[in-house]
Amino acid sequence: MDSYSGYTESELIDLLRQNDQQALSALYYLHVKKLTYYIQRTAQSPFLAEDIVHDTFIKIWENRNDIDPDKPFKAYLFTIAKRNLLNMLKRAQHETAIMSEFRKYAVERENTTEMQIDYNESSSLISEAINSLSGQCKEVFVRCRIKGLTYKQAADELGITESTVNKHMNRALTLIREYIKLKNAVSVLMACVALIK
Repeated sequence: MDSYSGYTESELIDLLRQNDQQALSALYYLHVKKLTYYIQRTAQSPFLAEDIVHDTFIKIWENRNDIDPDKPFKAYLFTIAKRNLLNMLKRAQHETAIMSEFRKYAVERENTTEMQIDYNESSSLISEAINSLSGQCKEVFVRCRIKGLTYKQAADELGITESTVNKHMNRALTLIREYIKLKNAVSVLMACVALIK
């Protein structure tokens, strides 16, 4: 990274467009503090801001060939971050609305034992899903979501980059969702088979 300290932002973007990952790191360290502050003001959560910032730089890398080196990079960066934040807020609002509807129409159960069984089954399924992860993907998930470490702390502990931590987290969350969907689908299928018999 130090060898890139003498480069202008425009030169770093040219290097980035030539698939230079160190140029991405240099741009990251150049903008991360201001971008994190900008996102955190709206998101009101340091963990959420960190996720959005990392997702933003992954998008920068994925779309590096579309960056116009003649236009201000900061404006482009902040626009992507803002879009990521808005998309995340829309998803959260949608999920909140669904939960609100679910609560409104849910039948109240008097049997707390049944509720406890449901809770235990859900917790067990999530534990199974986490245990199905392997290698660094699991290590990263446990550190970030269970132990509450930041991406930087997890990266330091594991001796990897923050962007690698972010990739592992995205993969872990996708695999956990898929595992839970599959298990739920199998449960529904088994229930249908039992009804047919």
